[in-house]
Amino acid sequence: MDRFRLATIERRGRRQTALVLGEGDAERLFPVAELAPNRPALHVELAELLGWWDEARLALRALAEGVDEPAAGLRADDPSLRLLAPIPAPRGVFCTVFNYYDFAAEVGAPRPDKSTIRPYICTKLPNCVIGPGEAIVLPHHTDRVDWEVELGVVIGRTCRGVFARDALDYVAGYTIVNDLSARDGPRADWPNFGYDWLLSKGFDTSSPLGPYLLPAEFVEDPHRLGLRLTRNGTLMQDGNTASMVFNIQEQIEFLSGFMTLQAGDVIATGTPAGVGWPRGIFLQPGDELVCEVEGIGTLRNPVVGTVMLVPPPLQGTAYA
Repeated sequence: MDRFRLATIERRGRRQTALVLGEGDAERLFPVAELAPNRPALHVELAELLGWWDEARLALRALAEGVDEPAAGLRADDPSLRLLAPIPAPRGVFCTVFNYYDFAAEVGAPRPDKSTIRPYICTKLPNCVIGPGEAIVLPHHTDRVDWEVELGVVIGRTCRGVFARDALDYVAGYTIVNDLSARDGPRADWPNFGYDWLLSKGFDTSSPLGPYLLPAEFVEDPHRLGLRLTRNGTLMQDGNTASMVFNIQEQIEFLSGFMTLQAGDVIATGTPAGVGWPRGIFLQPGDELVCEVEGIGTLRNPVVGTVMLVPPPLQGTAYA
C-alpha cells in the first residue's frame, strides 16, 4: 500500500482531519469527512482521533486505499482550507536537549556518555505551538533566538512505565518540530538556579509544528532520517537522526518512568549541528525558516518582530 500522511485543516469553519496522498506537485489533501460522510466519528481533528488511534488508523488506512483518483484532492494552498499544526494544542512538547553527538561537538560540550547521564528534558506548553505558514514572533526579552530542526514523536496510546523494547508500540507517528530557543536564557537572578528554560523555550510561537503526521507504520527506522533547515534559502542544518544520543525508545522509557504520557503528547527528540548559536547568528524580522525531515514534508515559517500591545491611557492621564 502507498503511504499516506495526515493533516489537521480548517475548512468551512470546522477543524477536521485530512488524508495527504502523493508527493511534491502531486500532493493532494482529502478531507476525511468527505471521504466517509456516514462515519461521523471520523469527522474530527487529528488530536481527537489519537484518543482511539488503534482503531482510527485502520479506518484511515482503508479510506486511503479507497481513493481512486489521487489527483482529485485539494492542494495544500487551496483557498478553501487552512493548514494547521497536526496537533494544534498538544498538552506538552517534551524537548530533549543536547541529544545529538554532533550538536554537542559543535557547541564545545564534552561528548555525552550515556553510562553516566540521563536524558535532559524540558517542556513547552500549548502557547508555543504554531502551524505551517504561521509567523514566528520574536519575543521582546531576547535578541538571540535560534533555530533547531527536530524529529517530533507523537504518542498514540496512553502509557506509563514503558520498557524501551516496547516503546515504539506507543508511537502514532512522526512530525517536524522547530524547537526555537533564546540563547541568553541563563540568568542568576535566583540563588541555586542556573538556566531559565521557561524564558529560553516557552515564549509564544516558539514551537512550529507540522506540516503533517506520518504514521509510524510507514517509517522503517526513525533513527535513519535526514533533517535539514534553511534560513533565507541558505542551508544551516543538514543532519541525520542516527546522531541521537538517547534514541526514541530510551526517551519514552525515561519520560514514562515518572509520568503518564497521553495520546497527542509530542516529544521533540533533539537537534543536529548547524544552529546559529556557535556562529553568533540569530533570527531577525524578515527571515524565513524552512525545516525538512525525510518523508514527512516541509515546514515553512516567516519571522516577524516583537508585537507590543500598549493599553490606551487612562482618562486624564498623560504619558511623557
